Amino acid sequence: MVRVDIETIVMAAGPVPSLIVLRERCRKSDSSAPLRSLSIQTGSYEAASISRGIDTGRTDRPITHDLLLDTIEVVGAKIERIEIVRAEPPVFYATVVMHTDRGERMLDARPSDAIALAVRSNAPMFVEDDIMNRLGTVSPLADEVDDESEFEKFDEFVHTLSPDDF
Repeated sequence: MVRVDIETIVMAAGPVPSLIVLRERCRKSDSSAPLRSLSIQTGSYEAASISRGIDTGRTDRPITHDLLLDTIEVVGAKIERIEIVRAEPPVFYATVVMHTDRGERMLDARPSDAIALAVRSNAPMFVEDDIMNRLGTVSPLADEVDDESEFEKFDEFVHTLSPDDF
């Protein structure tokens, strides 16, 4: 399993799916390979719920993910971690691993729901190494990116866009 963090959430509207981009937390100490990222498609509501969980935590009234987390806590369980365990693109499968008084319990979940719970409970997130190898992309390290040249490339790209591109 590879420990990951949310790199970004790309919000979309209409029929276009939103994206959750997960990035490897760190590479193995004996490796000089670049970090990998994994993009998972999700709906706009799910992406917004994850983003809300990161930005504000709880809302005045509980939404579904808050309610589920409250229920888990009321019954004396705790979310230990979430795992992205299988992929049949574009569908991914996740498991929410909880600690209960009866030991470890696992719940099948959509990755977006598992991630929404993880950000609210501060639980670590993992992806099967095989999934990262097959479906991940190389993510440049932050210290290897020249911010000024990246900005210039982006600026050049933006100037090539027209309203028809949207």
